[in-house]
Amino acid sequence: MYRKLKSPILTAEGIIGIVALVVFIVLLVLSYKIAMAFGALITLTAAIISLIILLRTHNAYFSVSVIGQLLASCFLFGIALYDINTYRNWFIGIAGLMVLFMTLMVIFSFQRKMKWRSREMLELAALPINEIKNGLTTRPMQTGKMDYSLEELQDFSSFIRKKLIAIPVKDQNRIVFVINIPLGRLLAFSGKYKDRSWVAFDHDGNVTVNISQTDYFMYKDLLSFDKLCRSLGDLFIGFMEQYRRGEGSRVIEQLNSLQMNIITEG
Repeated sequence: MYRKLKSPILTAEGIIGIVALVVFIVLLVLSYKIAMAFGALITLTAAIISLIILLRTHNAYFSVSVIGQLLASCFLFGIALYDINTYRNWFIGIAGLMVLFMTLMVIFSFQRKMKWRSREMLELAALPINEIKNGLTTRPMQTGKMDYSLEELQDFSSFIRKKLIAIPVKDQNRIVFVINIPLGRLLAFSGKYKDRSWVAFDHDGNVTVNISQTDYFMYKDLLSFDKLCRSLGDLFIGFMEQYRRGEGSRVIEQLNSLQMNIITEG
């Protein structure tokens, strides 16, 4: 399938991960114990990040990551501080649990249970757009209207959050679904969204869309901005209609059908 998005670039988080790995390898050469302690700090940091994501998204699969990463921290700290032979049974027990939860984490990752859907949403929005004109504008655009109750909107918001499609932000008389939210804002529980891509459903049934400059220039071509906004709005409206009919699984099937990379979303 031809991708309308450019290939993903290495993110700041990816660069930090590479640097941490290089430092760990260097420490491993210099001092095995210090390397284990450093590795424990890394896995502890990862566990804290996973816990915050769990709290922010309510995606239960991240609980497996939290437990697995905490077990890895205990295991590595144990190696750094104690003699393995003296506490052999303890190390075996921790290692067994760690492998179990890490294996589950890998399985869930391959099943796309813990996959952020930002690039998939942008790709799906662009699929029906072939017109290349009318470049980026900075104004949000009303793209549609539908009837729903406040309770239905809140339920849909919970679904979108858990499935990592977008982060809902409550704003006066509407709920704003923020796409491709930066990790820093996610971890800080920030409600700032106006410079990001978002789709808003207000209490009167109006659907408004904004596509950020950053996301717009992720496309290979300068697609018709108005049509792109309208397509993204229609996508969310379609998702809500499917969800209200009890067909939330079809939403996920539609995203999975793009067969994007489970790690980079590329």
